[in-house]
Amino acid sequence: MSGHAMPMTAREFQDLAFARNHGLISIDEQDAIGRAIVAIPGMGGVGGQHLISLVRTGFRNFRLADPDTFELVNTNRQFGATNNSVGRSKLTVMTEQAQAINPHVQVEPFPEGVTPANLDTFLRGADVVVDSLDFFAFDIRRKLFMRARELGIPVITAGPLGFSTAVLVFTPSGMSFDEYFDIREGMSQEECFLRFALGLSPRGMHFRYIDRSRVSLRRRKGPSAYIACQLCAGVASTEAVRLVLGRPGVRPVPAYLQFDPYLDKFCAGRLLGGNRNPLQRLKLAVATKFLLSRGERNGHQPPSKPGSDGRFPVSREEFRYLIGAASAAPSGDNAQPWKFRTLPTGLAVHMVPEADTSFFNIRQIATLIACGAAAENAALAAGTLGYGAQVELPDTLDSGGLAATVNLTEGGTEDPLAEVIWERCTNRRLFKRTIVSDGVLERLQAEVGRFGCRLHTVRGEQLKSLARLVYQADRIRTEHRGLHEHFNSMVRFTEEEALEKLDGLPLKNLYGGAAGEAFLKLTRDWERMRVANALGFGRIVASHSAEGIVNSGAACLLTVPGMAWKDFVTGGRALQRCWLKLTDLGLAMQPMTAVTLFRLRWILEGQGGFEAKHRDMLRDLWPKFDSLFPEADFRTEGQVMLFRIGYGRAIEHGTYRKAVEAALLL
Repeated sequence: MSGHAMPMTAREFQDLAFARNHGLISIDEQDAIGRAIVAIPGMGGVGGQHLISLVRTGFRNFRLADPDTFELVNTNRQFGATNNSVGRSKLTVMTEQAQAINPHVQVEPFPEGVTPANLDTFLRGADVVVDSLDFFAFDIRRKLFMRARELGIPVITAGPLGFSTAVLVFTPSGMSFDEYFDIREGMSQEECFLRFALGLSPRGMHFRYIDRSRVSLRRRKGPSAYIACQLCAGVASTEAVRLVLGRPGVRPVPAYLQFDPYLDKFCAGRLLGGNRNPLQRLKLAVATKFLLSRGERNGHQPPSKPGSDGRFPVSREEFRYLIGAASAAPSGDNAQPWKFRTLPTGLAVHMVPEADTSFFNIRQIATLIACGAAAENAALAAGTLGYGAQVELPDTLDSGGLAATVNLTEGGTEDPLAEVIWERCTNRRLFKRTIVSDGVLERLQAEVGRFGCRLHTVRGEQLKSLARLVYQADRIRTEHRGLHEHFNSMVRFTEEEALEKLDGLPLKNLYGGAAGEAFLKLTRDWERMRVANALGFGRIVASHSAEGIVNSGAACLLTVPGMAWKDFVTGGRALQRCWLKLTDLGLAMQPMTAVTLFRLRWILEGQGGFEAKHRDMLRDLWPKFDSLFPEADFRTEGQVMLFRIGYGRAIEHGTYRKAVEAALLL
């Protein structure tokens, strides 16, 4: 109010502050806007933008609802997210922002958010609702739209999709929410999400450039940009002005519009019948296949996450969740060589040596790596329950097989990598040859560096040299009877067998194609495989591995400082964080373990386990392999795993995990 001796009335402030609206909005219309009540459920990505846009238009009476606080992850898209607002109530921060613009703004706050209990209070007397609920808050959104319709209140919903905005207007006399989106009782949450997304944007222009691998309906996560949120606010506020002032041009559903400045395209139309439109039904079927079916076949879905305050005692449900997370870790051929014992304030991870007695698992090193990965998963999951967690290794590896203890403390924070525990998987498909950037590799090195481990990388033309070495190692693997028989004992040749045993590798998960699957079935017996090797057909398997290396963005070798058992448990923890980080960044990974495990056996047990011709092949292989990783000291460092990474299509056929009860050590 600088320059004015007396405080200004709301009308005086309005006439001066919004004078530049005149010519677009008349004096009487500005008064009507100032009297109108706008209900905005949610102060996040679009909600905060809606509020500020409406306040600067002259609206000053609001019902605002949001139970959340700002987090650092909100920075990219939410108006009120700053370093100073982290940890503060979104509702409080945005109310302050609105009243800093116009001190006459009146806010009726709903700090508990919109709930079935307060829905009538939130809506009653409102002139318009501007939907700003989180995309995944489907149940309360549906109730909100239905009750607003019953009360005769129009609802605007604007979704930030890629760099675009898609806008729908629901009026009391038009199609209802359920009619337009074709929502019926008994549908799963994921089905509802999908119908909402496709109905919001029937043309789906943003799918031309959005990375669909970063969209996960089950993780309740997808990309969103501030640019799009700003567009949403502009279009939704315009519709609010039109509705409040009774101006012509309101186009309720089934009318829709989407504007995408990135593509320089605008589309508007009418989706007759809503999602029941025949073309829309076809789109839903395709989207279901690519966005829902893939996740259903991942094999190890998370157990229900219990409510938790991060305080002792740890409940049975919380232990189930921790064990479920630990069991989602990788292990050689998915042998799951672990058992878990609950402690008053933690979880003990025990080795099960008999789960993997293969030639590869020299001195149970592969099992130790797997147990380290399981412990890291449990520690990450603890944070999502509000606990702190520290992984402790025993002084000695005794007959009980205790490999690690995850000690819990009250009060902890969630690590972002915990979100992708159940998304992480082995991807045996061919990747793009796009070279993985230094920035990605630096992030991976930072993860493994937490444990004193190192990551050594091969990229570009050197991948061809590495592929030739991997080919040689995999030739040995196919020609070694013990390895062949163990591998085939872990392949689940039918879905029925996979579901019965809940371990091993389902045949489809190997991605060998029809010819590869037929070959595996034909050569399941060693004598047949021996004949195939003699005829040269066994080299097809090795060629497939070599092709995988070439069709990658990089190959990485993870090493630990020493070769004691603790080094490999720690290496398993580092490997898991690295793998989870890759998943979080949208990259795929496949272990290529033959070279490293052969090397460990060669170093620790000598050459006796190999046939003479294979010893000659390995003597020739080692110096060539070492030259590709010149910074690694193979005299002192233990090799945890060689793996390839890159950008590739997501898998549709995952592996399974045994029930939590089966993993408990009683």
